[in-house]
Amino acid sequence: MKKSIKPQKKEKLKGIGGWLIIPIIGLFLSIILVLYDLLSMNAIYEFDFYIGLLSLLDIGLLILVITSLVLVFNKKKSAPKLIIAFYITNIILQTVVAVLIEDYSGIAAPWVGGAIWILYFLKSKRVKNTFIN
Repeated sequence: MKKSIKPQKKEKLKGIGGWLIIPIIGLFLSIILVLYDLLSMNAIYEFDFYIGLLSLLDIGLLILVITSLVLVFNKKKSAPKLIIAFYITNIILQTVVAVLIEDYSGIAAPWVGGAIWILYFLKSKRVKNTFIN
């Protein structure tokens, strides 16, 4: 008697798991880094127009990150778009700062990381299946 082997149904990728965990951890780390940047920048440098501007931009980035995380955990459809906006904003800010201080040693990280995670949020089946509310 032959046993028929039924192909197992592939489980639909859904929920906060898999590779999606990595950028979420990155968002939490971004909160810590932006807060550190805000506190250290104002403690180390004398306050002037540029420090004020950078502080204001950091506060905007912090709001963007926190809002993204709230949308992620509520599985809102707009979460991926806001996270992509965060990565683009971070790339722009890091590039501008690198040009202003003429130190390009850390410029590759936001570009490479941003490119990888932007593509992930655009192409991932898990992202499409998770953020549906």
